Amino acid sequence: MLEENYKATSRNGHELKDMYNPETNTLDIRSNGAYPSNVLSNLCSNSFRFDGMICGSMEGFLQSLKRQDINKQRQICSMKGGNARKMSVTSWQTDQIVWWKGQAIDRQSDKYQDLIHRAYKAMFEQSERFRTALMQTRGMLLAHLTGENNSYKTILTPTELCGILTELRDNYDKRDKTQELIEKSVTYEHEDLEQEKTTKKKIVYVDMGGVLMDFHAGLELIGDELRKEYAGRYNEVPNIVSYLTPIKGAVEAMSALQQSGKYDVYILSTSPWSNPTTWSDKVEWVNRYLDKYYCKRLILSHHKNLLRGDYIIDDRGKHGTSGFNGEWLRFGSEDFPDWDSVLKYLQVSQ
Repeated sequence: MLEENYKATSRNGHELKDMYNPETNTLDIRSNGAYPSNVLSNLCSNSFRFDGMICGSMEGFLQSLKRQDINKQRQICSMKGGNARKMSVTSWQTDQIVWWKGQAIDRQSDKYQDLIHRAYKAMFEQSERFRTALMQTRGMLLAHLTGENNSYKTILTPTELCGILTELRDNYDKRDKTQELIEKSVTYEHEDLEQEKTTKKKIVYVDMGGVLMDFHAGLELIGDELRKEYAGRYNEVPNIVSYLTPIKGAVEAMSALQQSGKYDVYILSTSPWSNPTTWSDKVEWVNRYLDKYYCKRLILSHHKNLLRGDYIIDDRGKHGTSGFNGEWLRFGSEDFPDWDSVLKYLQVSQ
């Protein structure tokens, strides 16, 4: 559905423009362009992980390079394109120094070029939507006609952008496909067998707030005004979920549970009725931080006891958790203080 939205001919009542010029065989990359132009824009929410950081979009990564403070950089890096662009500053232009994970880098250096090349490669490898859109431009010239050409005024020039994308596209076609074809064949042959194994796995439900998401750390990012306005009812803060980062070890643990082959894992959470955006925000959070395996495994319910399963990992007994028919692993308790203890109990190694 998400990819279909990007292939639509209009968005929010505005018609998307066809950015392909057949006379010059050139595709102009624009956020308001028709597919695939819009998906190739840095503003598109093509999330990926890079050097241990969560990037909500390429725009988020690029804008974060302008900030020396590591916590601020991490926050901006995780943002979607439009929100990230609003965080842009020009102070870096004076000395032409940008930052990545506490390290100062000369904007005009080869080291900087290597950094952005690696970031785009990570996005290309991890985002199927971006990769598919880029490969549909085979044989076309790529351009970004609205971009700033002066490298001393912008974090990325059109020449740099289009050069990187063209290189990724061309190298992908030159790769050795032998092993890839073997793996796809094996996957196809054993698809029915794997499906049968999945139905026999024990079912595990995992809560979000306080188990996957660090609610208390997120409160530090919303600002004093919002904390004061919503004191005692922080669940009602607009887009509160977007401020929340994963609890230590949560992302790794979810990956370990998935890959163990022992469990059929689902995310089971509750959202406040007074803050309806939280429902969609939780979907976005799962897409941003967890493997795509979990994209269609999010269940939102105020009655967790109605679901059948073997284990539920939750920090509180509310909303039916205490009445769950399986075993409740109370996260944060003396028996299960962290994710390491949970994985040890479930006999799963990272």
